[in-house]
Amino acid sequence: MINQIEIINTIKFLIYKESPTLLEKVDFDDDDIFLEPLLFTYFSLKNEIKFSNKILIELMQGFFLSKEKLDIEYLYNDNNIAYIPKLGYFKKGMKEPLETIEIIKGTSIEIIKHPLKLLENVFITRNGVIPKQEIIVSNNIYQDNIEAMTNAFKFIKQYSYEQYTLIEQCCKKVFLFKCNPDIMNSFESRNAHGIAFFNVYQDDYDEVFFVDDIAHQTGHNILSTFLFDNKKAFKIDDSQDVESIIKMKDHRSINILFHALYTYYTTLLCLDNCIVQNLFKDKQKHEALGRIAFYLKKLELDLKRFNLVNNYFGNIENILDSSVIKIFEKIEKLYLKMIEKYGEKLKNLNLKNQPYNFTYSNFVELNTIENFKNNEYNTI
Repeated sequence: MINQIEIINTIKFLIYKESPTLLEKVDFDDDDIFLEPLLFTYFSLKNEIKFSNKILIELMQGFFLSKEKLDIEYLYNDNNIAYIPKLGYFKKGMKEPLETIEIIKGTSIEIIKHPLKLLENVFITRNGVIPKQEIIVSNNIYQDNIEAMTNAFKFIKQYSYEQYTLIEQCCKKVFLFKCNPDIMNSFESRNAHGIAFFNVYQDDYDEVFFVDDIAHQTGHNILSTFLFDNKKAFKIDDSQDVESIIKMKDHRSINILFHALYTYYTTLLCLDNCIVQNLFKDKQKHEALGRIAFYLKKLELDLKRFNLVNNYFGNIENILDSSVIKIFEKIEKLYLKMIEKYGEKLKNLNLKNQPYNFTYSNFVELNTIENFKNNEYNTI
């Protein structure tokens, strides 16, 4: 299990600095309070956005040991709906909640069902904050995806249980949205530590997509938790551009490259376990194998780049703490296992028309299901 004490103590200290009396109103020993993702958002962005200090009180009132009159002023979104952790959603002018919080069946993970005022500035790109109209959050998105997402969590819990325990520990909430992927992908943000954001922009997404994206985005949650103090995890400046070191075009930092390696690991692990259990048939199996081939290629390329970084600094011991080296060794070990299992059988799949995100409609254009059914792929 991951040690989250440093994270918890950081949030406690920040609350104490701003409003010490708040700590007297809650159970100081309840770690879940101080792992609330929106507290990270508040403290990460308050200097940049100039939030009112009263927002902190509004966020924490659901954790108060003694019930007080609900006080909401600043957390209302554009639809006049405010979200209070633990309590739910409140329509302006109403005393009772519009909706209580919803936990995904079979998990301890909450699904956020309405746009949240605090999260507007988490949707950012290199060019700045994305206009709100580009991000769609609706009840239809929830209704269209909740069953497949719930099933995917169930598959991961049943057949990738060790990974699932890390997911529950590090991912407290999920958020479904639609956005043009040229503008915004699924993501995890340090400014909302503990939330996985899934861009469900294609209407045909099912359990295969969600196993992939859950494993991927919660992989970021897990690694962000593990690397919370990156000065201990990395022996070098992990914000250095990979491109400046390996002299190949690559816009990522060393930290981002390591995140990529870990999320390929988590995604391949969970997809493979679903294949082993024969959970996917026909079209779903076809897609899952396409995704495995896609990520194996990405993992192969990024392992080569990370090893070039290793060579530049002498060896991996000069880059990573011993605990992080163990993570890298798990990644390499799984890669070798997946190459042995799938390398030959999937090598002829054509991935030339794939964009940054795996897209099944593109995949099936060059790799028909008919061919899939009549060759060695179907024996996996």
